[in-house]
Amino acid sequence: MIDEPEIDPATGLSRDTIVRPLLENAEMPQAGTARTPPRARGRPHIALILPTASPSLGPLAEALRQGFAAAAQVAGRQAPPVNVTAVDGEGTVLVDACRHSDETGAVVVVGGMTRDGAHTLATGNCTGEPVLVLNEVVLADPAARLPSNVFSISLSLDQEARQVALMAVADGMRSAIVIASSSPLSRRVQEAFEAEWTRAAGEVRRVIYSGNPDDAPALREEVRGTRADMVFLALDPAEARTVRPYVSAMLPVYATSFSVNPRAEAVVNVDLQGVRYGEMPWFVQPDSPAVAAYPPPKSSMSVDQERLYALGIDAFRLALMLLRREGDRPELDGVTGRIVLEGPNVFTRILAPAEVDGGRVIPLRTVQ
Repeated sequence: MIDEPEIDPATGLSRDTIVRPLLENAEMPQAGTARTPPRARGRPHIALILPTASPSLGPLAEALRQGFAAAAQVAGRQAPPVNVTAVDGEGTVLVDACRHSDETGAVVVVGGMTRDGAHTLATGNCTGEPVLVLNEVVLADPAARLPSNVFSISLSLDQEARQVALMAVADGMRSAIVIASSSPLSRRVQEAFEAEWTRAAGEVRRVIYSGNPDDAPALREEVRGTRADMVFLALDPAEARTVRPYVSAMLPVYATSFSVNPRAEAVVNVDLQGVRYGEMPWFVQPDSPAVAAYPPPKSSMSVDQERLYALGIDAFRLALMLLRREGDRPELDGVTGRIVLEGPNVFTRILAPAEVDGGRVIPLRTVQ
């Protein structure tokens, strides 16, 4: 029988775990400097580098850290200890912290929560050990690839939009109306959906919603006057709840998690009746073995924080997979989705089909 690790209530991690603060201005080994005299590497560990010391990113990073800690606790002493480094930003301090972790025994490095941070850590050449970054890495050269030891996992809405487009095609849809707003995130979701839709199906027409609730009724005539099989909402939750009642009940409506808060009360989500989208098993399949194995957050969290908590769980599990080199095409039945290795370095989450019914988010019913 394996002894359970002793948990430190101050951090939520086992007492084997080391938490180190590291600020942007801290003195670290400089890039390109020779490591002389050689320093003995410390105890092998998984290094988690997060901006928990950042005023703006701290609450989100802390939620991810707690999920990582929960998964580490479930793994027990069968897994290496976790060393957490708290940084106050996602700039070059990430690379400095990574080099420091490498020199002190890290066997896997995890970090880079933002897009900029993921790019900085992925291209920093700070260790020869596996590196898992926690957001998409956009390289300047589309033909370029990540270093062979760097992998990425993210909560990308772009990936979600592409999956929803393919879901709708599989449902037999061939022409779509896309309702978007002028916000940057709405445009990103809209563009990702349209790119996949035009490749896989073809016909699409875009309708722009101003964001003013008084303008929502006019969408009824715009949608009614356009021949389409379906409607895709690239709107935030408040906008989606305002617009959905003005879309004919005869048209299937699709969206991403950008449009739905799965933790909202039924009375809040009731106007999203019938909306289909892809969701984390964490929210729609809580009784599945993959989800039930992990505890919920100990404190109240926003839905965005809880999504990062779930990502933290899967990030720890992926770190173990990278450490153990589990096959050429590893897969993980994760709490954020079924995770597969797409291409040489990118982990993709395949979401659970879901729908809003009576204001509740439930697994999508399929016809056998």
